[in-house]
Amino acid sequence: MNDDLVQSMADRAEALFANREMYCGEAIMTALNEGLGGGLEREQARGLAMGFGEGIGKAGCLCGALGGAVLAASWFLSRGLDPRDVREAAREVHDRFKKEHGSSCCRVLIKPVKADPPKHFSQCTGLTRKGAELAARVILERLPELASGAAPPRKPSRLASLLRRLAAAVE
Repeated sequence: MNDDLVQSMADRAEALFANREMYCGEAIMTALNEGLGGGLEREQARGLAMGFGEGIGKAGCLCGALGGAVLAASWFLSRGLDPRDVREAAREVHDRFKKEHGSSCCRVLIKPVKADPPKHFSQCTGLTRKGAELAARVILERLPELASGAAPPRKPSRLASLLRRLAAAVE
């Protein structure tokens, strides 16, 4: 299947999170929107997923990476599949994520690393990558034609990420 494309979107989501440019769900939605030509402006894609960060607005519930993955899968699949099939795909994203990570709950996932900020950040970086990869695979398994027009997303430079964060802080 489109492993290079899937990995490039996972790389992009990971970089957006690791550079502290976006939270997990935002990074996934943005990377897939850019990688598969979702038709949203960057800030629209980010805004759609913004509330998922830190377990839905710091509530610690649903992992934001899982929420972003389901959102991205729904966005793309709703264009070509019946609503029932989109819901089935969302359930598959959830079930695969939970099977691989043991939980879908942010609070449960971070409990072992919460007291160690570098480990916590590293774990969330990995969950962001896996969420993007999982969503991309589920999308392309069902709508492989999306890969034909896809442009692999670019990795941001650290300098570009820093400049965007500085500009946002000045506003």
